[in-house]
Amino acid sequence: MVLFMNWGAWAIACALAFWMLFDLVKTDRSFDEDYLLSSAEGEIVDSEVGESAARAE
Repeated sequence: MVLFMNWGAWAIACALAFWMLFDLVKTDRSFDEDYLLSSAEGEIVDSEVGESAARAE
């Protein structure tokens, strides 16, 4: 029983790793490097509208 659980855990881990690799390649092909690195830390930008969220001070 433990052997099947061990193999199942490895299968899930491999499936998640392949899914993350697929998503990495898909995102890399869909967006330019400048777009992915464009936002400053802490800045929230609505990509559909192009507006920044107002900061409460």
